[in-house]
Amino acid sequence: MEKHPKPQRGTNGDVIWHRVGAYFIDSILMGLIWVAVILAGTPLGDIGFLVLAFAGLVATLVYGFLLEGLYGYTPGKYLLGLVVIKSDGSNCTIGASVLRNLLWIVDALPTLNLVAMVLILLTDDNQRVGDLVADTVVVKRQ
Repeated sequence: MEKHPKPQRGTNGDVIWHRVGAYFIDSILMGLIWVAVILAGTPLGDIGFLVLAFAGLVATLVYGFLLEGLYGYTPGKYLLGLVVIKSDGSNCTIGASVLRNLLWIVDALPTLNLVAMVLILLTDDNQRVGDLVADTVVVKRQ
């Protein structure tokens, strides 16, 4: 994995379907983490399950917040050639990643990502609520 990929500024309008694909890839990968937690934790009883659930939560937070904050992408974004950057072209930060990912609550609930899709289609820089608040854009990487 590249530490800081070179973004192709101005490609944010070209990546809408790649963003959808990356979301599905990341959802599947995070789902696999939770399936492993449930399968491994259930036979361990309440305390064992709680410990594994905590580990699963940490893995989920690292997956979403830390990878994007440090590298600009999750595995799904990486596989589809995307990178998250600040609107000024600088690298995404952990703070921006935390903000944009926490705001999936607004983008996704209760409309099953309808708010996110509508905003991506209607905003000039194809940003969802999380991107607008965190001042980030998703673009192709070189």
